[in-house]
Parts: sequence; C-alpha cells; structure tokens
Amino acid sequence: SCMSWQRATTWDALAAGPVVFHQSPLQIVLYRVEDQVFAIDNRCPHEGYPLAEGTLDEQCQLTCNWHNWKFRLSDGVCVLGGDHVRAYDVKIEAGDVWIDLSSPDPQVQQAGILNGFQTAFRKRDTGRICRELTRLEFHRLDPQEALRSAIAWSHDRLEFGTSHAYAGTADWLTLADRYTDDWERRLICLAEAVDHIAHDALRRPRYPYATVGAAFSTGAFQEAVENEDSVTAEGLVHRALAEGLHFDNLEPDFTRAALQHYNDFGHSLIYVQKTGELIARLGAECEAWLLPALTRHLCYTTREDLIPEFKGITAALAALPASAGEQATPPSLSGLQKGGVRGALSWVTTHLQTHGIPVLFDALLQANARNQVGFDTSYQESFDRPVNDSVGWLSFTHALTFSQAVAAQCGKFPQQWPRGLLQMACFVGRNQRFLDSQIELAAWQVTDATAYLEQVREGLLDHGMRDPIISAHLLKTTMAVERLVSDCQPDTAVWLLAALRRFLESPFKQKHIRRLARQAIDLVGRDFPGPTGMA
Repeated sequence: SCMSWQRATTWDALAAGPVVFHQSPLQIVLYRVEDQVFAIDNRCPHEGYPLAEGTLDEQCQLTCNWHNWKFRLSDGVCVLGGDHVRAYDVKIEAGDVWIDLSSPDPQVQQAGILNGFQTAFRKRDTGRICRELTRLEFHRLDPQEALRSAIAWSHDRLEFGTSHAYAGTADWLTLADRYTDDWERRLICLAEAVDHIAHDALRRPRYPYATVGAAFSTGAFQEAVENEDSVTAEGLVHRALAEGLHFDNLEPDFTRAALQHYNDFGHSLIYVQKTGELIARLGAECEAWLLPALTRHLCYTTREDLIPEFKGITAALAALPASAGEQATPPSLSGLQKGGVRGALSWVTTHLQTHGIPVLFDALLQANARNQVGFDTSYQESFDRPVNDSVGWLSFTHALTFSQAVAAQCGKFPQQWPRGLLQMACFVGRNQRFLDSQIELAAWQVTDATAYLEQVREGLLDHGMRDPIISAHLLKTTMAVERLVSDCQPDTAVWLLAALRRFLESPFKQKHIRRLARQAIDLVGRDFPGPTGMA
C-alpha cells in the first residue's frame, strides 16, 4: 500500500556515508553504492550492534566489525556468521529516498525463519535457536511449528529409535504450559527441547525406516517386536498410518509391547506415554515421525527379564491370582524392602490376592521413593567396584518416572496392571543393595510442597548442565513426582518429595572416566597372562 512507503533521506545525504532511519521500533541503515541505494535493518541479528558502524567492501558486502559477520546488502543474506537480516525495497523520486515498510507475507516470513532455524538446529547453535523461536513468537507465528520441524528433521537420524530427547520434549512442553504469558520462561522450555533433539541428531547419518508393509494386526505387531524384527514392525506401523489409523488406535499395542518384558530401566513405557503426550500436543502430523521411532525403540530395547536376577518375573506372572483382592489398608512394606528382586516379586503375587491394585501401586511407589532417599552415593563416586555395582542416580530416578508411566498407561489399559506392578517391584529389589542406612528422611523432608516445586521449576529453567541427558533426567523426575504426589497417599507423598529433593541437591557425577578405564583394563586383561598394569 502507498501508506507503507516512507521518506527516509535524500540521495545527496547518502553521498557522505550511511544514514540510519528511525521509524519506531525499526532502525534501518541506508547505503548508497554507485547509482543504487540499499536498506537493511541496522541491528546486527547476532547481538544487536549497529551495522552502520560496519565496513562495506567492493562486492557490496557489509561486515559487522564486532564479530565479523558479513551480509549482502542486496538481500540481507548472511554469508559469514548466522542469522540473516531484513532488506527493504527502496525507490528514489525527485532526489528523495523512500523505503517500503510493509510487512512481508506471513507464510513467506515463516518459511524464512524456519530456514534459519534449520541451520541453527543442524549446528546445535543455542543462541540462534532462541532468536529464531523468538522471531516466530514476535511475528505472531506458531513457535511449536519449529518443534514439529525439529522432530521431522531428526526422527530418521535416531539409530535405535525414540530417545530421551522426544520424551524430554513432552515434559518441556508441559512445563511451558505454566508460562502462557511469560515468553522468557516459555522460550527456555522450547529451546531446551530443541537443543536435546539437535544433540541426538547432530552429525548422525540417516537410518531410514522400513516402508509400508503388511496389514497391521495386534498379533503381527507383537510377534515382530518379540522377534526384534524392526523392518517388519516399522512396515506394519507405516501401513496402519497409511490406512488412517492413529496413535489412539495403536496405543494398546505399544503399551503391551513396552510391558511385555522388563525393558531397559522402564524406558519403553515412559517413551510410549511421552510419545502420546507429544502427539496430543503437536498434532497428528507428528505420528508419521514419532511412531516409527517408537517402534524401532521397542525392537532394540534391552530385555532385562532375560538376565538371571530378573528371570523370576515370568514365574511371578504365572503365579498371579485371576483377580486382585479388595483390601484397602496398605500392606506392610517390611517384606518388600528386603529379599532383593525375588522377594519383591513374591511380595506382589502374595498381596495381589488380598489387596486392591491402588494400594499395591502406592506401596511400591513409596518403596521406590524410600530407596531414592537412601541411595548410597559412594557407588556413584567409586571406580574400583565390580561392573554390576556401577550404579548412579538414574537407577533410582527411573523407578519413579517408570511408576508415573505405569499409573498413566495401566490406568488406560487395566489388564496391564500386573506387569506394571511386577516391574515396579523389580526396581525396588534391584536397588536394595545400594542403600545407606544412615540417611534419615528428616534431613530431606519438604515442609511446603507447593513452594518447593515452584522453586524446583525455577531451578530447571537455568540448570547449567551442558549435557542435555542430565537436564532431561532432572526435568522428567521432577514432572513425574509432581504428577504422582497429587494422587498418592499423604505418607507416600512425603517420601516422593524427599526423594526428589535428595536427588536434586546431591552431586551428580556426569563422567566416569577412571571407572571406565579400569573396567576396560580388567575385562581385556582377563585374556592375557600376568599383571596388566593395575595399581
């Protein structure tokens, strides 16, 4: 429109050098080069320094002298550095220079921002990720479109399917919901989600998924997963999606497959739950990326019930009563807290005859929370224990995040409760060896749950951890506890909050180089005679 053209300066004024035109809130710098005039935003998109102070070369490239970013005057494209800068149409009439300030078409604008976002994502450039997300928000476009794009760009670079990055994204988005009117806090949540996805896809080749396969059926899917046949399983899921099925239709099959074995520290069930949350949040278009990844994960996951320590779960399943009892008074935890995995499994089979599922769930949840309060952190610090004693905080936090996934998924599919409870019992049993009997609840008790959780959420927004897998565990443990405390018995809530507090306020060893070095020498050295250089 003619209203959008503004007189900025004169042809003669530009002979002396660049002119900065202010039309609040815009700052635009104009350069005259021979018989042409160029206009671009004056603020360098990196840190906001004035491009009018820059250096112009003979190729019509403008360098920001602060960090050597270089821009083409003709279209604002950044040829060295990062983000592009906006260029404006210019016309000259009777010695006056006019600029077109009309807004670009929103679709063109979104495509341009997402293009820049893709570069930031590929390089895992957190500063630029934050800037491009903010451009979407401030142009009244949908920043979640960037998250959909990140999932689309990453899903086939995950060699073993779903990773913590997607599960963490579901939790970051849930946290972001608390801050609908606070862009700074929401931006942190979105940027953290993108950063983790970028981390997991960084410099990874493509691992293509199987194309559309045979007709989907529950039996065929279960068999393919059981046989660790990811090609068949992915093909079945692709066919299901092609025929118009959605996550809601497939969720019972994913849940069942996740609980079919005591899988990989509970990751499988957690990933099923979080995938569902992500799809509900970001829309059905994400199913085409998230469901093949989840399928691949289920085929590759570690089946811990094949390890001698956990083999008892098969017998425990066979020994379960046909239906649960009704008794609502909590059973004693004493039998559950000693006797290892075998004892914990038999505790469940015994009490299921007499007690209702809600009270058993609560008891197992409390036992896992008590374990987390009592973790003997010398196991995390040591480097000279046997390999099966290499435990850290995640052995304990997964018990709580898995429990929350059990509450959600078995709540939807009640026939899965026995498997969920027995696997919670496996966590209770496996962690008993690693406790410090001197640690008291009183030292970690939380007096005001609401205020404490508020403080924890603020801490998550500036956690300072470089490696996103660590911040993902801080976040997902917090979110699981926050959901669980609202539903459990008061004394269980006390233990849950204490468990969260002990985890968040204890040192977290992020790297175990001496332990790994020693274990390598020990293992490899077994095949060689004589001393192997161990001190």
